Formats: sequence, C-alpha cells, structure tokens
Amino acid sequence: VLPLHHDPASPEGRAALGLEGMPDLAEARIVRFRMKPGEDASCLNLYRPTNPTIIAPEAGFIESNRFTFASSMAESDAERANPWLLLRREFDDGAVPVVADATSMQYVLHVGVGDTFSIDTGGERPLVLRFVGALRDSVLQGELIMSEDAFVRQFPQQQGYRLFLADAPSVRSLDDARTLAGLVERELQPLGVDATVTSERLAAFHQVENTYLSTFQALGGLGLLLGTVGLA
Repeated sequence: VLPLHHDPASPEGRAALGLEGMPDLAEARIVRFRMKPGEDASCLNLYRPTNPTIIAPEAGFIESNRFTFASSMAESDAERANPWLLLRREFDDGAVPVVADATSMQYVLHVGVGDTFSIDTGGERPLVLRFVGALRDSVLQGELIMSEDAFVRQFPQQQGYRLFLADAPSVRSLDDARTLAGLVERELQPLGVDATVTSERLAAFHQVENTYLSTFQALGGLGLLLGTVGLA
C-alpha cells in the first residue's frame, strides 16, 4: 500500500525495515518495481481495463533477461537474445514501449505485439503505449511493464517501489514459501504488504483460463451434437 524507499536486498535496507532476523530473505534475490496503480489487466478481470496498472523494474532486471517471451518486435540479434531491451527503444510517434503477458493482451486487452494502447494520465494528451513483447504464462499477467527511465519521466509523482519479486534459494517447498510470505507480511504490516507465493498466483490465473476452456469445449460439444442430430 505504501511505497518502500529502502532496498530489502541490501543489509542496510533490511535493517531499516526491521527484517534483520530473516536469514531466508537475506539470501534471496529481490527485484524492485515501481508502480502506478490502476486496473487489473489479468484474466481475473471480466472487463477490458482502460487504465491498467503499470510497473517498472530496476535497470538491472532488463539485463538479467528473466521470463520467457511468446513473441516480440525484436529485430537485432541483441533484442532476439534479450527482448527486454525493447523497453529502451524510442519510436518516432512518441509511443512508450511496454511488455505484457500474452494471455492478457489477447483476451483482456484485445491487442497484439506492435499495437498501441492509450491511457488518460490527466495531462493534455493521453499517453500512448506500444506493446513490444508478450510474455508466456507469467506471474506479471495483471500489469503492463515499462522501463524505469520511461516510468520516471511519465509518472514522476510515483515515488519508491511497491512491487517486489523475491527468489529465495532456501525455500524448497510450498510450505516454506508460505511461511516466508507470512513472516514478511507480519514484519511489514504497517506498510500494508501482501505477500503471495508465485505458484499460487499462477494457479489462480490457470483456474480461470481452464474454466473458460471447459465452457468452450462444452458449448462446442453441444454444437456438434445438435449438428449431428440435425443432419440425421
């Protein structure tokens, strides 16, 4: 709920946040994201968002080349090897490059790679976003991802970091992950932290997608049956 200005990946940041006594978190690799709150762009939202949530990772995240892309606007060998570099591309029409989950783009936002999407930021002109890449089955299905430099230019009023991805090597089971998530929530309760296990977040997305697929299969089977009876 409240942005964090201290880095939980550093000893100094953990001390400032009161997390010194958590060795599992001390060993974790943590990536911070800036955030402009908005509407959920995942399959959990039944309506097409007009002002989706936008996040921006630290600069080092782009070089780390995490996640898998389903498609992108990559043209150079460097961009094909690491499509996150597309977030630094500049377009002649002034559109800001963003990356989103392929499922969100197709079924929620109804856009494809290369398409644009305009949002109202309260300025004289709407902000035009261009989708330069689509992630395959990611935990970031509910947000649009922008470079940190572009985010700071477009949303200077959004200070600090409000979304964090933590990869803890000491967590070896789902129970361990839930225990660590509970500890983080308890220690950072005054800041309104909500910690979620990534496997459970993905499972929630898949449950909705599987429900849609089951419904389409049932309707398709009914249509086939009616067609067969009609033909007979």
